[in-house]
Amino acid sequence: MASNGDDGTGPGGSTAEHPAADGGVVDRWTALDRGWQALALGLGIVAAHLVGQAL
Repeated sequence: MASNGDDGTGPGGSTAEHPAADGGVVDRWTALDRGWQALALGLGIVAAHLVGQAL
C-alpha cells in the first residue's frame, strides 16, 4: 500500500491522548488509503443500485 508519509505524530494524528480506536467514522474513513476508499465507495454505489432495482 502507498503511504502518504504521515506517521500519525502530527496534528490530527493518533496520539496517546486520542487513540485511533476512539475515532468516529470520519476518522476511520480518512485513515484509509485512497484505493480502499474508492473500493468501498464503489461497492456502496453498486449495493445502492441493486437495492433500487429490487424495489
